[in-house]
Amino acid sequence: MKKCNLLKIISISCAIGLFSSCMTSSNSSDSIKYISLGNKYAEKGDFSRSAEQYRIALKIEPNSATAKRNLGLVLVKINKFKEALSLLNEVAPNYPKDAELLYFLGEAYRGVGFEKESIKAYQNALNINPNDLRVIKSISWVYLKTGKYDAAEKMIKKNYEKNPLDLQLMLIMTSIDVKKERYTKAIKEMEEFEKSEFKIISKDQTTAETEKILLLNVLGNAYAGINDCIKAQKIFDIVLKSRPFLAPTLTDSAKCDLKANNTIQAKGKLEKAYSSEPDYPEALYLLGKIYTSNNPKKAAFYYKKFIEISSDDKNYENESKEAQNTLAQLEAKNLDSTKKSD
Repeated sequence: MKKCNLLKIISISCAIGLFSSCMTSSNSSDSIKYISLGNKYAEKGDFSRSAEQYRIALKIEPNSATAKRNLGLVLVKINKFKEALSLLNEVAPNYPKDAELLYFLGEAYRGVGFEKESIKAYQNALNINPNDLRVIKSISWVYLKTGKYDAAEKMIKKNYEKNPLDLQLMLIMTSIDVKKERYTKAIKEMEEFEKSEFKIISKDQTTAETEKILLLNVLGNAYAGINDCIKAQKIFDIVLKSRPFLAPTLTDSAKCDLKANNTIQAKGKLEKAYSSEPDYPEALYLLGKIYTSNNPKKAAFYYKKFIEISSDDKNYENESKEAQNTLAQLEAKNLDSTKKSD
């Protein structure tokens, strides 16, 4: 490991390239002018203004594949995934060897939660450019989020070994370690990040702050995994100071409270997590557990929501079975008590 304690961030979604090379002879001179302006704004990172120029180009020339392609790319950057999908799928046949388009198509599918489609697009991009690290990171991230931990690890292992201080590779690898209960390994891999007091140098401080929070959550969970909840809670507290309503961190912190039998404190954090993100599965599951003994109606409410959201999620397969069994027992008791009262 290098001695330097300040880690440089390398963004998964790097600056968009390949704009000027995608001009076609079918574009009119007026539309080309606005496409060129859009490209300049995109290269500066001003994606909203870039999108405006491409839209003007499309008003002039509605069938411009170049304008549609480039607009689709920048729409991904500003999180307008549905519109991006429509445009990129429309023009994809015009660019069969365009790895950049395929990568952003994968990002758009990932943005709307279509994981299978995103993986297919990423794989098509890798067929054209097998060493594109952005694509490797993104496809590995989707594997991780869909519970395919072995596939995620296989995808990034070589690149991670070459670049262990690449924050995003570190984030993916340590997340895999925590999922596979390799807690000590994860802590060791984040040793430099921890020694730096969690400082990150980046031109894009917004992205840096987001990835810092993700890394802190993983590190906190790694310490919780080795039953060092004192350290874990200190790390979760750092996150919650800047993001007090972040459901995953509130839930992870509540899990440490439950280990210490601080049920009231845990319940407060989980209720806050539910209020912030009503569909966060783990908070729903834990609230169901907490209320099972003293408030069966509330327990049933949270379990039903949890089952509805997580029944097809392999990450919560065991919890879903347990929730279904407990819910069945609660409903049977409620039915029995109703019969007795009659």
